[in-house]
Amino acid sequence: MRRIPVLAMVCGLLALGAAAAPLGPDGTAGRSFPGKFSWFDLATDDPAGARTFYGAVFGWTFSPVKDAPASYTLIRNEAGKVGGLFRHARPKDAKSGARWLSLISVADPAAAARVVREQGGQVLLEPKAVAGRGTHAVFRDPEGAVFGVLAAEGGDPPDTPVEDGDVFWLDLFAHDPAREAAFYAAVAGYEVAVGEVAGRTRTLLASQGIARAGITRLAGAEKAGWLPYILVADVPATLARAVSSGGRVVMAPRPDLLDGNVAVIADPRGGVIGIVNWHDEAPRPGAPR
Repeated sequence: MRRIPVLAMVCGLLALGAAAAPLGPDGTAGRSFPGKFSWFDLATDDPAGARTFYGAVFGWTFSPVKDAPASYTLIRNEAGKVGGLFRHARPKDAKSGARWLSLISVADPAAAARVVREQGGQVLLEPKAVAGRGTHAVFRDPEGAVFGVLAAEGGDPPDTPVEDGDVFWLDLFAHDPAREAAFYAAVAGYEVAVGEVAGRTRTLLASQGIARAGITRLAGAEKAGWLPYILVADVPATLARAVSSGGRVVMAPRPDLLDGNVAVIADPRGGVIGIVNWHDEAPRPGAPR
């Protein structure tokens, strides 16, 4: 199943400009953590189906935003907001699909857009101010991976321990980790290091002394892309719920990856997301939210 085209996702985000509503994270006004992944959006052609699936798999609850276009809905877990989901405009020649978009906190999205162009990336959505959300933009990096940036109107959430059902970690799968790391360091001010996470050597992107994400080398002709991971208490049980709710297993647990405590799933429309059970005794790489 082909994923939702990027253009459709961008058009959905453009529509948010008409709404004055809490469409972003809950933080402290004026306080930001540049480099932190502060928000996550799911573009889908079936919002009702997405609510049913993710509610069953992760226990998420959903709060439709009154008067918001594109059926924008906030995603919550017990600790607070996780992100949002919205209906995308489905092109006539496209199959049903969904796509997750991860947004990085930056102080100045316009400056980030200039750096993206200078560093060989592409601006898909020019910086746009949205009441109740802040200023966001959507980019494509030099290898084609799509991501967003956000200067949140209400500030960024603090770096607190990650709860079950929240985004715990992100990986960028790319062919040239060193080049990609240099790109993201220029765009978001990351410090770059090399380390091991979940049994794999990764190029790590850190800010404020916290590892925010990793870059893993791709082989062959696979396309580059970002993958967020949701923290869960039981990977096999989560996989069972995903399959019984109409999803599929993209990558099953493997003994050589965190002792079988990490996997990747797709929702019924093809939206891909990771799951991980991070042992309490293991040092945590950082809290993306």
